[in-house]
Amino acid sequence: MSYDTNKTFAFYHQGKVFHIYRIARSVARGIDTSGVVKEYGVTNVLYPDETIPSGIRVEYTALEKPFVEQDPESTAYSSLTEVTSPTELTHVNLNRMLSLAIVDYLKAMIAERDGDLEKKEYYMRNFYKKVSDNESNKNKIHISQSTSFAVK
Repeated sequence: MSYDTNKTFAFYHQGKVFHIYRIARSVARGIDTSGVVKEYGVTNVLYPDETIPSGIRVEYTALEKPFVEQDPESTAYSSLTEVTSPTELTHVNLNRMLSLAIVDYLKAMIAERDGDLEKKEYYMRNFYKKVSDNESNKNKIHISQSTSFAVK
């Protein structure tokens, strides 16, 4: 189980290029101008070695077509046409539950801008509930059970 990955790993992402670096911190000694030996921290950025025992898991989402003309729930992904400048008639390329979560998030931001924190908290609870419902819908549980027969 990894922890504090933001302190031990860094990444660089540009286009299709994705580099992962390991942050190595060490203590070095040096002599200052007055001749006193002082210790100071040194931070180096290195490529991670190939002996990572449990591997590195990278989670991300790549939406090639963020806004489309057709409803993504009723159209195959390959036949969706991308829209560069969204209008009121375009769709966000997400499923229905995440689209409704986005609406709740935007309502929360509008309520925060207006200064109504109770409405903001209400809409943010709805937002997190819909996102968690969407994640739980991905979990497929299959139970198989063998039947046993007794023969006399």
